[in-house]
Amino acid sequence: MQWEKDFFYDEVRDGFYIPGMMKRAWGAELNVLKEIDKICRKHRIPYFLGSGTLLGAVREGGQFIPWDDDVDIEMFRKDYLKFLSVAKEELPDELYIRAIEVNIETASFVPKVGLREDVMSLPTLEKYCFFPYKVEIDIFLLDELSDKEEEERYREEVLTMLYSLNNKVFEGKSREDVELLLEKLEEVLQIHFDRNPSLNLQIKGLINRFFQEFNGTEGHNIAIFPYHHLLGNCCFPRKAYESTIFLPFCGMRFPVAKGYEMRLCSEYGDWHKKSKSGEDHTYPCYRESEERVSHILPAKAFPRYSFQKESMERNPVRSLREQYLGILDGFLLEERRGSELFRKGEYYSYQSLLATLQETAIAFGELLEEKIGKDAESISLLESYCEMLYQKYQSVSSPEEKKEEMQEEGTVSLLKALKDRVKKELKVQAVFLLHRAKDFAGLRPLVDALRKENVDCKIIPIPYYDKAVNGAFTEMHYEGGEFPKEYAITDYKSYDFEKELPDCIVMNSPYDEYNPVFSIEPAFYSRNLKRFTGKLIYIPWFVTDEIDPENPEDRKAFYNMQYYVTVPGVFHADYTIVQSEAMKKAYLVKILQFLEEERLQKNRKAEENAFGKMNADEVLVEMCKKILGAGSCLLGEKEGQGAKEVVEVLKQILFEKE
Repeated sequence: MQWEKDFFYDEVRDGFYIPGMMKRAWGAELNVLKEIDKICRKHRIPYFLGSGTLLGAVREGGQFIPWDDDVDIEMFRKDYLKFLSVAKEELPDELYIRAIEVNIETASFVPKVGLREDVMSLPTLEKYCFFPYKVEIDIFLLDELSDKEEEERYREEVLTMLYSLNNKVFEGKSREDVELLLEKLEEVLQIHFDRNPSLNLQIKGLINRFFQEFNGTEGHNIAIFPYHHLLGNCCFPRKAYESTIFLPFCGMRFPVAKGYEMRLCSEYGDWHKKSKSGEDHTYPCYRESEERVSHILPAKAFPRYSFQKESMERNPVRSLREQYLGILDGFLLEERRGSELFRKGEYYSYQSLLATLQETAIAFGELLEEKIGKDAESISLLESYCEMLYQKYQSVSSPEEKKEEMQEEGTVSLLKALKDRVKKELKVQAVFLLHRAKDFAGLRPLVDALRKENVDCKIIPIPYYDKAVNGAFTEMHYEGGEFPKEYAITDYKSYDFEKELPDCIVMNSPYDEYNPVFSIEPAFYSRNLKRFTGKLIYIPWFVTDEIDPENPEDRKAFYNMQYYVTVPGVFHADYTIVQSEAMKKAYLVKILQFLEEERLQKNRKAEENAFGKMNADEVLVEMCKKILGAGSCLLGEKEGQGAKEVVEVLKQILFEKE
């Protein structure tokens, strides 16, 4: 299967963040589906896309629902049995079938075709999109419902008793409780249960048999068990499945029931309405597998960020502009010291100071000239200052002049004028680092607003790389030529961070090496950038729907926050500007959860405390200061949350000492 370049990258769709690892899971599932489809086409076995996958094909324009994590298909039970008979031999070795008919002990009532989590060979990983964990495709079986109410009541009563018995056995209830139900069922069904340890398997087999009790009766309705019995839904008109059509899904075409609207209405009601809740399994589908096998994978291949106290440490960094202005402040201090030396009659020391000031001023002038040009007014003022220093030096050399106190007002006034001029001519410099041209839209209002404030905005597109299964970089991408032509682009190869020391760096990729799908050029990782500026600012490339950690509707979205919140850039940045105060709260809750998990993990491994002298509460206090819920430029002019608010916050950060 051929994939579009962006398919596996992190994405936000319908306000929901989809991490790259979920994209890989989708890719692996689609390749499993492709194998199923190949067998079904070869043997003319009907099947249909079902549930969330069907919704994706119909409602989402042939894509996965953003918050869906698996692939669902449906088969009539007779077709499934035919599929099972051939699939055992024809499925590739890396795939397995988990079904009651294969192993009643380990299977659920919903058959599954899955990718083994212990398959780690490079060819297999490449085939399944470098996804290293177990994935399974559910095969929902379509069984007939009887048109006779009394027959369906009978089946429901029997299934209720069987499920009750199964629960009692599973929970280890007393022999008396179990025996009463056993005897009742034996009477109703005219069977005998063997009271040996396999009792639960006998119950399971009977439940599965009763799902099929009325197959072949040609009833008007069909259902998916056990959901129809347990939840009372998943009942569909048979006529919805009378014929098949093919719809596109992720670049392929798959069969769906022609009456899919009836089928979707029966399961979802208003299926056009989008809801992020639902699904009865743990999200994401590979969560348990991830925890089981992560320790055997190469750390470089699927790195997981672990908090270190160094992430919160910060060496002071003064921008080049701050340093130059500091030099001028130093001149002013030395002028006052010189005046004191003269008043004390320490003329030799005073002359030595004047000579040093002049040498320093000349050297400073060379540096300044390189930055702002020799024709700048600041250079002219600095030359005048050097001339005044020389005149002072000459005056002090004449004994008759020593009797009169030297005046500092002239040079001091000149220095103050020079500093004011340097502030204007040596612009505040803001560097914007982006790896994708399309993400510039989220920073464009900032660039435009700062330019009006005489800020030197450097837009620097940076390369990024796809990652192989071993973590190695593969194909490089550089999108510098795709940025809007009206903006000057700075070549990342020619910009010297160590020499320029910008006033701030704005980044929008917080992952460093901890994204399994791609990486920006490592030179631009957040831990490196903070060496070159005192104001490292992270502004996300996306916005999501608001996330309430306590709302079950947001459970999946809150889980996925780990992929973009508990990453190095958020901890390294001096400021992180998020879309709202509510999202700031969600960030802090996720960080606290992360720190607690880190603490427990460190304790289990008897490792040194990752927080050093800081505890989790102290880290959280610092993060509360660093994360600002100002808004996002992607929200446009939304009152209180849009571009205007972000611009004002960024101005405050940039000009806080002006």
